[in-house]
Amino acid sequence: MKNMRIGLLLMSLLLLLCLTLAACNEGDVADTTAGDTVTDAPTEEITTVPEETSEPETTEPETTEPETTEPETTEPETTVIVDVPVGEVLDAPHATQFTVSNVFASDMVVQRGEFIRVWGWADADQNGKKVTGEFKGMFAEAIIEDGAWEITFTARLEASTEMGHTMKIYGDGVSYSFNDVLVGDVYMVIGQSNIAYGVGYHFQFSSNPPKDDLDYNAPIRLHCSNINPTVDYDGKGSGENSKEVRFGATWKKANSYVNIHDFSALGYFFATNYAKLTQNAVPIGMIEIAASGEPLGAFMSNEAAKEARSDEYNATTGRYMTSGVNGSSPARYIYNDYMYPFEHYAMAGIIWYQGESDLSQTNARSYLAKFTALIEHMRSTHNLINKDFPVYYVEFPTIFQKPAGHTGEWHYLDVGLIRAAMGEIQRVLPNSYQIVSTDLWSDDTFGNNLHPNCKFEQGERVAILAAAVNGEGGKTLAEGNGPVLVSMEVLAGGKKAILTYENVGTGLTTTDGGTDVKGFVLYRKPTSIITNKPITATITAYNQITIECESNISGVIYNGITTNVYGEDINLCNSEGVPAGATFIFK
Repeated sequence: MKNMRIGLLLMSLLLLLCLTLAACNEGDVADTTAGDTVTDAPTEEITTVPEETSEPETTEPETTEPETTEPETTEPETTVIVDVPVGEVLDAPHATQFTVSNVFASDMVVQRGEFIRVWGWADADQNGKKVTGEFKGMFAEAIIEDGAWEITFTARLEASTEMGHTMKIYGDGVSYSFNDVLVGDVYMVIGQSNIAYGVGYHFQFSSNPPKDDLDYNAPIRLHCSNINPTVDYDGKGSGENSKEVRFGATWKKANSYVNIHDFSALGYFFATNYAKLTQNAVPIGMIEIAASGEPLGAFMSNEAAKEARSDEYNATTGRYMTSGVNGSSPARYIYNDYMYPFEHYAMAGIIWYQGESDLSQTNARSYLAKFTALIEHMRSTHNLINKDFPVYYVEFPTIFQKPAGHTGEWHYLDVGLIRAAMGEIQRVLPNSYQIVSTDLWSDDTFGNNLHPNCKFEQGERVAILAAAVNGEGGKTLAEGNGPVLVSMEVLAGGKKAILTYENVGTGLTTTDGGTDVKGFVLYRKPTSIITNKPITATITAYNQITIECESNISGVIYNGITTNVYGEDINLCNSEGVPAGATFIFK
């Protein structure tokens, strides 16, 4: 009994000690959930801000000033891209039947610095089975679901001109091999007839560059999908997407004049100039999508068309229809039937030369919204890493009216308004660049000046600008792009305004080195160009122009007259001599 009492006493003392320790430590236990490490998501790094710790008490006297509370700050969540060259081996039998999209072929270029997706289809009885892919040491597999599959090679490759690399996609008893696949930069070159304007046509009128100087050893691959808008077919304009590339278009090497003859002159000359700037170290893959005479509404994806309301559905014909300079046209079909098959093909950027068919006031006013919707859709589908890839769009150079005494056909469209309307794109759409062309063409005797024969010079300018954007070739933005108008401030009284520019180099200037700027006229909503009110424009700071007019200034337009000639009617440029592009701005 005595031993029992002693035991109970000891237990009581032990319990009292535990309670005392717990009371002393109360409040010292940290909540660890806020800083838990996520281990099942290796592609994301979760950054958290630790809670503030209590400051030790001080003996400072209290103040009567109100206590201020610092706003709570949180670090932005950072996505970390993790390269996984060898993916998981999936626990499933290999498919015995499937196809690979005909986007893929021997001699193609796949995008450097991006995860590479390869896709295709299979019959329903193959659902649940797997497809395997191997390329340059990478391994990946995918399960067929709902008759479709998509492999993702999750490693970013550097540019390489090394030949002999084969991409293999295989299952059980079925295999596809694509030979001599290069890793470099892929560009889509898209637009109307000025994109369809081929290398062969260029050399009918120009010897720049000398044909004998073309480098057929440059690592350039071409994929041409020219469209004849007059050809009708089932589903054209229906809004249905075509899974496969039409009419057998495929990849080929640019290793002979025969192979480049029919390709877009702008696209090919961009590629040759870029290859030269990088000493042929970066392979270039060009995908051409050209449709002569078609307005922007025909190039829109279903998603972009709905957002921008760029067309109307005709229930009788079962087609979406849009309008342009040539009248009513099936809408969406260029994207759905020619661009859609490439939706998951990673690329470096877009080169765009289109808009002549959108010269009407209605289309010009809505061009920015439609183009932005299209590019935002494309940026959401093509790349898994660099989603905001650059867009380079060509400014229409001077187009001359038929001179007196000229016999024969003459091609002229009044594109001044749409030229300036498109100039607004680079002020609104991030990572977009206007390819200024006003200084590249001034032949008022060329009957086909709607299709100016300056594609080599335009391609060279795109290449310089793309190299600057990519940080290659030792080029700067000011060497490839002219001054960009970013804002207008209308001063008290309304008859004076300050225009502010960026990308001016060391400062704004003019073709004659003076400060008097030509090419500005008043512009009033919705699309009124006022030419009978004198306006003066003077460079008053390294990046600013002062506008003065006898009338109130609600807006100005620069190079909005189709026949403006650079050096005579317009003259603004940066310190590198690259002209300012056509544009307009309202207060």
